[in-house]
Amino acid sequence: MPAVDVPECRSSEGATRGPTYYRNVIRQSIDPDALAPAYAAAHPFPHAVIDDFLEPDIAVRLADYLASVDVSEWPRDDHPDQVNKRWMPDPDRLEPVAADALRYFNSPAALEFFERLTGIGPLIADDGYLGGGVHISGPGGRLGVHCDFNIHPDLGIHRRLNALLFLNRDWDPAWNGQLELYDESLTEPVSLIDPGFNRLVIFSVTDRAFHGVPKRINCPDDRRRCSLALYYYTAERPEDEKGPFHWASWQRTGPNRDEE
Repeated sequence: MPAVDVPECRSSEGATRGPTYYRNVIRQSIDPDALAPAYAAAHPFPHAVIDDFLEPDIAVRLADYLASVDVSEWPRDDHPDQVNKRWMPDPDRLEPVAADALRYFNSPAALEFFERLTGIGPLIADDGYLGGGVHISGPGGRLGVHCDFNIHPDLGIHRRLNALLFLNRDWDPAWNGQLELYDESLTEPVSLIDPGFNRLVIFSVTDRAFHGVPKRINCPDDRRRCSLALYYYTAERPEDEKGPFHWASWQRTGPNRDEE
């Protein structure tokens, strides 16, 4: 597969980088314009689930690498709402197959794809991958239901999209690990999305986009839940979505959530 010449890359630093070469990793038959109406109409908030997202050879090599990479020195921040989750936001500490994929997701080609799919833009990529990069959770891991931080704390730009690429071969739904999407009632998930192999989930980020992986993962000890996590920003956002800066806002769920 030939390299794609990318002369410029919009970045969170406000500068362009180039010329830089990226492989075209998104499967060419996916038409973001055709998916856009369903994205906008999705409940409980705009989102899309796209299977077989990457070209197969790249997805296989990524999954093989993430299944065995040593994460013992990767960052983690355990608390009641985030358990046994490690992440790596620095592509320079990853093997090329993962580093190149992360950088491609910040390329102009990827930004244009997501702009066409979601109608949100112009998108700004975060070269620092704050909170993102590679995410790996092992047995017992969970991520409580929450809405995400809304403004990049260093750059002052608005967080608008999350793109999560799952890379888990032969994932058994009985192991949990599903991404759960909630409406504002927070009583029960409106959508449960298995973290299957080469499956992309993209959704709009607002203070009402509640999501998480609240059920503890119970996969075998030799398995892990792996994903790439990319977050995209814009310089502005609709006035009715604006609010003061906040970090992740964790939520109680269920029909009795308001009871003491």
